[in-house]
Amino acid sequence: MPAKRTKRVEDIQAIYRWAKLLEARGYIKNIAGDRNVLSNLLRKKHVGVYAGIDPTAPSLHLGHLLPLMVLFWLYMHGHNAVSLIGGATARVGDPSGRLKSRERTASSVHASNAQSLHVQVETLWQNATASGQKHGHEQKPEWRRQLLDNADWLGKVDIVSFLQLLGSGMRIGTMLGRDTVKNKLEKGDGMSFAEFSYPLLQAWDCDQYGNIVAGIDAIKHITQNGDERSVKLDDSSAPMGITVPLLTTSKGEKFGKSAGNAVWLDASLTSPFDLYGFLLRTTDEDVPRHLNLFTFLPVAAIESLLEEHSKNPGKRLAHHALATEVLQLVHGPEVAAETRAKHEVMRRPSLASLVSKSVTPGEDPGITTSTTETQQETIKLARSQIENASLAKILYQAGLAPSVSAATRAIKSGGVYVASSESSSTSMNEVETANEDGLTFAPVSVDSRLEDIASFLQDGLIVVRMGKWKVRVIEVDDDQQVSS
Repeated sequence: MPAKRTKRVEDIQAIYRWAKLLEARGYIKNIAGDRNVLSNLLRKKHVGVYAGIDPTAPSLHLGHLLPLMVLFWLYMHGHNAVSLIGGATARVGDPSGRLKSRERTASSVHASNAQSLHVQVETLWQNATASGQKHGHEQKPEWRRQLLDNADWLGKVDIVSFLQLLGSGMRIGTMLGRDTVKNKLEKGDGMSFAEFSYPLLQAWDCDQYGNIVAGIDAIKHITQNGDERSVKLDDSSAPMGITVPLLTTSKGEKFGKSAGNAVWLDASLTSPFDLYGFLLRTTDEDVPRHLNLFTFLPVAAIESLLEEHSKNPGKRLAHHALATEVLQLVHGPEVAAETRAKHEVMRRPSLASLVSKSVTPGEDPGITTSTTETQQETIKLARSQIENASLAKILYQAGLAPSVSAATRAIKSGGVYVASSESSSTSMNEVETANEDGLTFAPVSVDSRLEDIASFLQDGLIVVRMGKWKVRVIEVDDDQQVSS
């Protein structure tokens, strides 16, 4: 066999092995189409693959990384990868999984969101390529990727052509039988014609399982309708689709933009420090799964890391590896290293090295794209400013709560803690077990004031945590005078 053909066969075999690996890492939930046909297709050639994102917010959230990771992996194995922003479909509004209709949003907002996502996705691609190379996936000339917006073609389709080409092949009974439609009609606030038609628009793009199935049906209908578009689809050109697992919270709730607890990939919405902290608090049970889903670490390297982690779980080697890898992907290696250093320094009694980036109330560092200048995790407050203030007001001034009333509610619910080193004496309530950062956190009451937490001062610093992962370091300045 000629050397060139031998190399081609080896490449295809590698692709097939990778397809099995993709499933083993936990990326595949469902396959739309015949699994054997997909396996045979991957044996024979490289394919085109895409993942879609509707610009319903100005940033991606952590859940968006799942389909994008599949795209990144496919790209690194020679497939033509397309990131698709749903500039057109977002204007209609996806009713999937919702009982209440989305609020109407101005077209200008969707356009602005689409532009922001375009920049963010391009950054992710650059970081993903660098991360892949770090783990042995050297970039090759045949690697192909595109970043597109479906407004570019859906905006040009007139309603008559749309109904003629696609509408004639979509059966009302099938559409009414879908869970999204049934739940919205029977348990929700009803369904508009626009929402009902959403799967038709998505059939051109096919991003969720039901819409993928609709898209496959649409392709078959349009290519077999007897006009100039008619073609014969064999197994080598058959449309296929895969879906990824839905990322959920510990309570099993959807972890996305609509759930109210999104972890954003934009540094101005979720700081790198908070993102790292969130990942650092991944449960031990979830760490292996998340390392497979959110990193480019080889499976053997993950197994070795987990084995090393098990020897001394307190060091949380696996957790730090997960957080570092994700931050490298989202914000780049420099920010990842800087953020890891800030978190690791919190394992020591002295936190002075965290003060270098502190800001004072009234200062405006500006809205920039620098991840080190947004949502500062260290803030400088004058002692005179906070010693007579309620803890709720201090939390608000430190940026841990959007308002004093919100801070008060968090304190009353038992969700606010003050930290000390393990060697410090404590006198407030009962102390929580030392957390993963080597600090001991004690819950505080709504009546707590500075004098109540004086024993928690370390080198003029107070570490406050709200919830499980949002941390701020307050530097108490005896001399600085800042008006409240």
